[in-house]
Amino acid sequence: MLLNLAMRRAAKLYPDNTATIFHHERRSYKELDARVHALASALIEMGLKPGDKAAIYILNSPRFLEVTYACFEAGIVIVPLNTRLAAEELVFIINDAECSAFITDDILQPLASAFKPGLNGVRHYISVNGTGEFIDYEKTLTEFAGHRTELSEVANGSDEVLAGLFYTSGTTGMPKGVMLSHRNIWMNALHTIAARPAEPKQVFLHAAPMFHLATFPAVINVTMNGGAHAMLQKFDLKELIEIIERDKVTSIVLVPTMINFLIHHPDLNKHDLSSLRRITYGASPMPVELLKKSMAAFPGCEFIQGYGQTESSPLLTTLMPEDHVTEGPASVVRRLASCGRPILGVEVEVVNEAGIPVKIGEVGEVVARGPNVMMGYWKRPEETRETLRGGWLHTGDLAIVDEAGYIYLVDRKKDMIISGGENVFSTEVENVIYTHPAIREAAVIGIPDEKWGEAVSAIVTLKPGSALTDKDLIDYCAGKLADYKVPKYVEIRDGELPKSGTGKILKKELREPYWQGKSRHIN
Repeated sequence: MLLNLAMRRAAKLYPDNTATIFHHERRSYKELDARVHALASALIEMGLKPGDKAAIYILNSPRFLEVTYACFEAGIVIVPLNTRLAAEELVFIINDAECSAFITDDILQPLASAFKPGLNGVRHYISVNGTGEFIDYEKTLTEFAGHRTELSEVANGSDEVLAGLFYTSGTTGMPKGVMLSHRNIWMNALHTIAARPAEPKQVFLHAAPMFHLATFPAVINVTMNGGAHAMLQKFDLKELIEIIERDKVTSIVLVPTMINFLIHHPDLNKHDLSSLRRITYGASPMPVELLKKSMAAFPGCEFIQGYGQTESSPLLTTLMPEDHVTEGPASVVRRLASCGRPILGVEVEVVNEAGIPVKIGEVGEVVARGPNVMMGYWKRPEETRETLRGGWLHTGDLAIVDEAGYIYLVDRKKDMIISGGENVFSTEVENVIYTHPAIREAAVIGIPDEKWGEAVSAIVTLKPGSALTDKDLIDYCAGKLADYKVPKYVEIRDGELPKSGTGKILKKELREPYWQGKSRHIN
């Protein structure tokens, strides 16, 4: 199998390099590899077989890496769990995936113990604490230290076998298990290396949740190049800044919401963050105004945008550092609003309803094909056929393409608002709202309206110390948007907007109260 090769390579070529940094604890690749093999041997001795599934319910830490690579080594399918999900959702995923093993940490074990009675089929429970029915994680590693059970037959199996079930965030209904093979994930990791090789002596900070597939290119690439994995256990701005400074972090992946909070942190300029050389962002739309502010806040960094989805392992396109241009010809500067061009090895098109590529400037759906496209949805053949019809992955994202092949996302199909017969793309309205200096977060949704069918509505939060009325914002938008795109309603909220475990604003939750009892289905 392919994915275990990254750890094997690092242990052989970079045994003394720092592999993990967590708080003040550091381990080399020699040490990490030994722990991975001990755990893989233990899992096999417990009776787990290739193809069995292990649920990983762990906050960001070296143990997430250890468990992931141990499963890859033993041929066990990983099922990373969103640690922010409710117990009912977690029980659904674990049972739906038919997990045989469940591995957690000391912080989450009390929560796991509470929903454990609802689990079907799990035979082995492992935790750092090892209390009750949970096997002690560290004692197990000690017991199997130095063991290298005959793994060669397992580890060198087909690269087309299932590597992981990655469940969608649930923003479109019940979570679906996306089946990704070793080849899917491996090829996408290689695609990213081809696009931008890792910098020397890399220290990568896992600030976004490691259960999210967006971090997996780093899980593979940083490892195979002997770089260091630093971990932020849970997202905390103060700790994020301190880790970058203390551990001399060189690269990081953040969602736009995290970047927004970071650049507006009052103590940002009190710390030396000059080690940071690369910021990769994605997972949700990045307003151009926010991107420009971010580039100004970190002038020594190269910025890279990644666009894709779980079904594509995950990357489809990248907007490279040389495309992050704020001055010059309009045809070049406008690329800041794009998600870039297809990565090497992947075909990406924007097509109409008939599957024909659209003309330049026309809106169509983003479709893709390549070795990174998923095997299908777990136990959902009809949805698999619908999404992979015609040999292409249909993303559900609407976009236009320019003459140079840059793709500009305009909206998710499900987020498009139809008001008075006109199509309104929520991201276009959000981009305008984000240019207002008082806005911290914004989400635009359609709500029921007897006159228009759907009315454009904006839900926003403000920066500390800012003042703004709903009329102020409506008037501001009126000078920048066509009248049918201007929000009819504005709601200004305290605190933060609801988000998924990966930092995406949950428009489903924002829409639901308005559409209860209405005929429109909430996606």
